[in-house]
Amino acid sequence: MQRTISLSMPNTKEITETIKQYNIISNLHIKKALELKSNSKNKLHKALYRKTRKQFPNFPSALIQCARDNAVEMLNGNKYKKKTIKNPLSSIRFDLRTSKVFLGSGEVQLTTIKGRKKYPIRIPEYFHKYSSWKVKAVIIGVHRQMCKVRVVIENGDVKPFINNKVLGIDLGINNFAVCSDYTIIKANKIKAVKRRYAYLRRRLQAIGTPSAKKHLKKISGRERRFMADYNHCLSKNIVEKPFGVFALEDLKNIRKGRKGKKFNRMRSNWAYFQLRQFLSYKAEDRGKKIILVDPRFTSQRCSKCGFIDKSNRKKGFFLCQSCGFSHSADLNASFNIFQLGNALLDRLSVNQPIVTVNDGVRCIKPPDASYKPVYL
Repeated sequence: MQRTISLSMPNTKEITETIKQYNIISNLHIKKALELKSNSKNKLHKALYRKTRKQFPNFPSALIQCARDNAVEMLNGNKYKKKTIKNPLSSIRFDLRTSKVFLGSGEVQLTTIKGRKKYPIRIPEYFHKYSSWKVKAVIIGVHRQMCKVRVVIENGDVKPFINNKVLGIDLGINNFAVCSDYTIIKANKIKAVKRRYAYLRRRLQAIGTPSAKKHLKKISGRERRFMADYNHCLSKNIVEKPFGVFALEDLKNIRKGRKGKKFNRMRSNWAYFQLRQFLSYKAEDRGKKIILVDPRFTSQRCSKCGFIDKSNRKKGFFLCQSCGFSHSADLNASFNIFQLGNALLDRLSVNQPIVTVNDGVRCIKPPDASYKPVYL
């Protein structure tokens, strides 16, 4: 189990110069990899190591290898696009040879162009619980007058949650999340905040004065921070429920397709993936699991008889044309997700997220709970 904690430390001249040279060396490796049409670290090392040592004699040799590895990972992530490049002050990564973090005393040691240096770091009280975890890597980036330090830590001592009860979670725009235990999280507050920020941005952009641009810069990130805080609180409430497995739809390609300007704008502001990320790591902390199911037909399928038809759902209401089962459309979808997750759990191990399809899934009665929805 890995976590990344974000800390800060003072910026110095040698750190800035180390970052600049690191990014130049990374770009040299990116260019050479594109020329060789290879992602082999061994080939890149033979082609550039000695040349790089002559060009940057004060640059630590271990960091050259970090820059090479970073370049290969960037190219793999960008599918070898020719425009792949690192900015002069973009963040750099130190491995265990080039860095050491003392979370207990609040100190970090880094290998720079001026040798090994010690720097104080401010560790909030909340992060003290990670003091016994193993540090795997350190990522440093310049942010205004400070340096942002992201520390990757690892801990393997997590007790699995014994209960394997499945909770189906249907994510949407009108109802942000609907759980198969009849918990409904409305999206009214989210919509109101997003409308307010959209209106404010539109007015300030139309004015275009230096004062308006200054105000735009001031409010930048506020909406993002609000959404992150909302998702943190919501994911914490969900994972604290007495369930060991949480089933969600795999909405990887949900933003493809055009369904009107208004709906596309609402869909682009939908932070479903962030909520899934928060749920994943919070569930992992408690020894619980997340599984992903195929989202096809979860809104059209009857959770009682399994009949699938587009006419079953009309806006927010579900009425099965075969058996007459009627319910809230989002609750019916959460029951289907619960059934898919439960069937998958019966057949396979869910140590990692697994995607399943609707074929062959037996119909299961909705989970035992009160039929009265709980609105949050």
